[in-house]
Amino acid sequence: MSFGDELERERERVMRLVRHASVSWAEAMRAHKLAPPDDGFAGRLQRLSEAAAAEQLAWQQADQAGLRWRPVPGAAQAEPPYELRPGTGRRGPEDLWLRFDEAVATMNRAIGGTDAVAVAAAFGGIASAAAELARAIADEDEIRREARELARARSAA
Repeated sequence: MSFGDELERERERVMRLVRHASVSWAEAMRAHKLAPPDDGFAGRLQRLSEAAAAEQLAWQQADQAGLRWRPVPGAAQAEPPYELRPGTGRRGPEDLWLRFDEAVATMNRAIGGTDAVAVAAAFGGIASAAAELARAIADEDEIRREARELARARSAA
């Protein structure tokens, strides 16, 4: 087996990882597009975080294998799904949403270029911001559930 054969096998392995991460990312984004206004919001954000982390890892390895990101035309104007956009009544701490919005802007710049390292870092930024939002919103949802139960218990008494 030659060095070239090993390199080709490694590139094929990395491309499988990239394809898998891409499918996971697309599914997470689709979940936000089709989302009803419900308590599943924190879970969707957590899945988005996990999908972004998978993309980050895949593109770090893709860079190590010598692969480049293919630029996405019009990336600078891309917007996240409706429930993740500013001004749509999204729930959660505003400072965390500002961080998420900055991560989206960084992602849009990165995917407009060819630098796999920049793309990996941008996915990492999305993963981190979405994870923090998911935790904060899950905490808010839990408090809301507990308050609802307490209010019901008082009204039943």
